Amino acid sequence: MIRRTHLKVPGKEGFTLLEVILSMGIMALLAASVYAITSSSITAARLSMDQQLVLRRLDAFLRVTRSAFLNLPGKGTVSLQMAKGSGGEAEPQLVLGKVQGLFGIPSLGGGSLVLTARARSDGTRTITMLRIPANSTDRELEAAMNAPGVPLLPKVRKPRWSFLAGANGDGTPAWKEEWPSGSPRPLLVRLQLDIDEIPDSVEAIFYVPPIK
Repeated sequence: MIRRTHLKVPGKEGFTLLEVILSMGIMALLAASVYAITSSSITAARLSMDQQLVLRRLDAFLRVTRSAFLNLPGKGTVSLQMAKGSGGEAEPQLVLGKVQGLFGIPSLGGGSLVLTARARSDGTRTITMLRIPANSTDRELEAAMNAPGVPLLPKVRKPRWSFLAGANGDGTPAWKEEWPSGSPRPLLVRLQLDIDEIPDSVEAIFYVPPIK
């Protein structure tokens, strides 16, 4: 009886085509999972960094604005005026008049500082500081109001200034949204606004020292 033996030929062992396809499919799934996790982590980190940057800008703006009100000179005035922006929309402008050195500007010579809410192309606004020299002519005043100014806080929505004039008859605070030029100093000034990167609305209240 003759036995047939099967000899293994070197170099002929390996994976079948099906096994190779399955392996490649598993590797593709793993690569897609790693990419999705990495992309989500990068996006979350970027959003967190953007939000932290916005919070730092907001904190810096509130600190310098609070300092400006606290250092308002005895003859300094506070008023609110509504102007028309370049697109015809209403532009609230907070005017600090007869000031000397606010917002890091050492010499103002009794001029005015204006915090205006300039409209942006994306629908948001930038709170911008304008410097109005004292005893300005009409042409100088127009040029100063149309100047680019110093951007302080970008990408805000619906900025609203209001002023505390005292208390109502029931004892609740009497906040007014109008404070024309020539009005006495308010007790407090409130700023309310929205920022896209911050989920909640922002409300800041500034103390205005009374005239002694």
